[in-house]
Amino acid sequence: MTDKTKLGRILIARNMTQLELIDKIMKSTGVKIEAYRMSKIVNGQITNYYTDTCRAIATTLGVPMETILED
Repeated sequence: MTDKTKLGRILIARNMTQLELIDKIMKSTGVKIEAYRMSKIVNGQITNYYTDTCRAIATTLGVPMETILED
């Protein structure tokens, strides 16, 4: 996990792995995000992803979507 992205820093601060986040997203929103895709989002390799994906991540973390979007 990297701290180069806002999402990466949030995960580190919460001592949460990407797999834990994926599991919580599925349980709380029903949205399935593949591990390889989450890794690319967290590592900044994917910056243009679906609004529904962003919303699911933000909702699960309890933060506004702007908090995880890169500037």
